[in-house]
Amino acid sequence: MSAARPKMTAAILARSSSPDRPGGLLTDRALACVLGRPVLAHIVRRLKICAQLDSLILAVGDEEADRRIAEAGRELGLEVIAGYPHDVLRRLLMAARHQGAEHVVRVNGNFPLIDPWALDELAQGHLKKRADYSSNSHYQGVVYGLGAEIMSVNVLAELAEYGQPGDFYSGTRLFLRRPGDFSLYLPPAARTAPDFKASVDFSGDEKVVEAIFEAFSEPDNTQVIDFFSARPELAVRSAGGAAEVGLQKVLLFPEKLAALKKNGPESVDDSYPISVELSLTNRCNQNCLWCSDKNLRDRSPDRMDPELLENLFADLALGGTRGITIEGGGEPTLADFFEEAVLSARAHGLAVGLITNGLDLFPPGRDPAIYKNFEWIRVSLDTADRRQYLRLKGVDGFDQSLANIGRLAELAPEVTLGVGYVLTNQNDEPDHLQHLVLTLRSLDVNYLQIRPVVDHPELVSRLPLDFLKKFETPDFSVNLSALAENQPSGNQCLPCLAHSLSTVIGADGAVWLCGRLNTEEEARPIGNLTESSFRDIWLGPERAAQVAQAASPRFCQLNCPQCRMTKYNQLLADIDRLKTRNFI
Repeated sequence: MSAARPKMTAAILARSSSPDRPGGLLTDRALACVLGRPVLAHIVRRLKICAQLDSLILAVGDEEADRRIAEAGRELGLEVIAGYPHDVLRRLLMAARHQGAEHVVRVNGNFPLIDPWALDELAQGHLKKRADYSSNSHYQGVVYGLGAEIMSVNVLAELAEYGQPGDFYSGTRLFLRRPGDFSLYLPPAARTAPDFKASVDFSGDEKVVEAIFEAFSEPDNTQVIDFFSARPELAVRSAGGAAEVGLQKVLLFPEKLAALKKNGPESVDDSYPISVELSLTNRCNQNCLWCSDKNLRDRSPDRMDPELLENLFADLALGGTRGITIEGGGEPTLADFFEEAVLSARAHGLAVGLITNGLDLFPPGRDPAIYKNFEWIRVSLDTADRRQYLRLKGVDGFDQSLANIGRLAELAPEVTLGVGYVLTNQNDEPDHLQHLVLTLRSLDVNYLQIRPVVDHPELVSRLPLDFLKKFETPDFSVNLSALAENQPSGNQCLPCLAHSLSTVIGADGAVWLCGRLNTEEEARPIGNLTESSFRDIWLGPERAAQVAQAASPRFCQLNCPQCRMTKYNQLLADIDRLKTRNFI
């Protein structure tokens, strides 16, 4: 290695995986065996090829928890430091200061194929551009698993001293989240393949890396792309984790699936909805560019009468409803009776889910333990960085929302935690999406759900996002199904029978047959809880009249916007077309 100035050190970051996540990441990925040697040994060998590096150091999170990795590093002749197990920025700063370096290279301890020649080019450009942050590990960069990041130590020191709440949770991806605050150098690779993955994360990845080393003794990015192009079956090994959404959920309720067929011009499915979408308030602390509820908020009271909820929950539980989704309308966590509503629903045996923008989850006086009562929580983040958030949601809240997501994951690990993302042509930069996925995965989020923007054709994105599936793990999934399933309008010219799977209750007490048509000024509810019980509304004449109307394919064709219920109606139609029912 040459001793060039300014001094640059490479910090290899390695930690043991959590032992309480069976089926998840390999424990001690840096020690996984590849061709008879640990991954760490291959990383060290390849980094020693780099002409731009002055030194190497192994940075583990905890001396005791990561003892085996530290011992392996010392056997390879590496200096080893330990500290800041949950704070990548400060661990990198500690490593750089220990080496007296002015720039530090972050090298992941599960990247045995890191490309030393691409790293040298990146380092040269970083110094020439006087960049604060440089990376070749992005959508247009080298294959995932071959790249690295480089940071100015001075900037790291400033961030460590003045960092914001979200910095702790996002690590080095802070630089991409806030591009206006830093000088970035993100060069494209000569050849790119964003769908390919060459890191060691899960059992079997070692064999893929071995096959690459056997084909090319010291492979570079181009050779890895050539290898995967010839062996596409090895290109992506994604596992797919937990999900809270999906067409398959209806199969859990065969009786309800059969009852939906009663909805028609002369009959009604009188069984209660499986779940209810409940708005507590129409107040909102954001102004999203694509919001479909703005008109509704303009003409509706901003607050549910909390005295209605006790009778409502008792009625729903007695009728067989299983769950309550607390959402908006507005932002539900702004309701001054938010905790009381959650606890009341739980007291009646109802499961509760939450859709929130995540910005105001922990106001003074709220017991954070309230979130342990939810079966699932989905945070509508909808943007990949601070700049997008401010421009598209009208407030500077990205850092706070991300910090709150991290806090939720720590506070209630048993709750299924997801992030929602409305995809538009204003937030579809592939490299930013890639870094967001990695950030969410590191926070122990269970899934990212990406869905299309509706009611705003001028904002529609056509970007293919299949490349994000390579980042799935047994504990984290990227759900893209809504991008296709939620696109059609007009209900595919089918009658709408599936509406009684759920119903929507507004903050003014109005009960709606359809949660998509309720924003139209000419639409009318099927009743209001301030005047009648839910049971009387559900079994009443107005609902029967609207069920008959929705049973007309012509009505749906002319009036239905893009809707998540379309896929269920399509499923019912497909089942009806089956004639050989005694065979699989």
